Amino acid sequence: MLINVILGSKRLSLCNVYTPNNQTNQLEFMQELDNCLIDKTELTALIVGGDWNCTLSKKDKLGGTAWAPTIYRNLVLTSMVMFDLIDIQRVRHPKLCKFTYESKAKGMKSRIDFFLMAKNLTKSVKKTEIYPSIAPDHNAIYISSSWVNETPRGLGFWKFNNTLLKDEKYPDVVRET
Repeated sequence: MLINVILGSKRLSLCNVYTPNNQTNQLEFMQELDNCLIDKTELTALIVGGDWNCTLSKKDKLGGTAWAPTIYRNLVLTSMVMFDLIDIQRVRHPKLCKFTYESKAKGMKSRIDFFLMAKNLTKSVKKTEIYPSIAPDHNAIYISSSWVNETPRGLGFWKFNNTLLKDEKYPDVVRET
């Protein structure tokens, strides 16, 4: 799901993903996602978040089978480089071991839900967190941002040029408009 919004003078692209579990479908998904991001987003103001169904690094997994990089994970990293995106949770909390998914049957926890965002938006992020959720096996991911209005307002004083009233055509143009 993708939405482009305007906040004040800032254009922002927000994308939510739910990546398939199947590796073949994941590779196809990444290709479609990359094409969509190129064609339909403001790449310098992009936030993509959701359930990626992969871990980006060894510290994002605990228990279960041993962690190993996958082709899909490498594609995600390639897209991050290509679009100049960062994993904001990892950037803000490089040593924190918090997880978003838990499988009690497999004895495993992992961080497969995360936000990727344009590097230049980093200064706007006030907080990033992982919270307990009502979902049985996933936690909620959270970011809080504050956008500075990049186009400051003037003094707020406007003066009408009353010499325009002497122009015979001007009042008619105003009435028509």
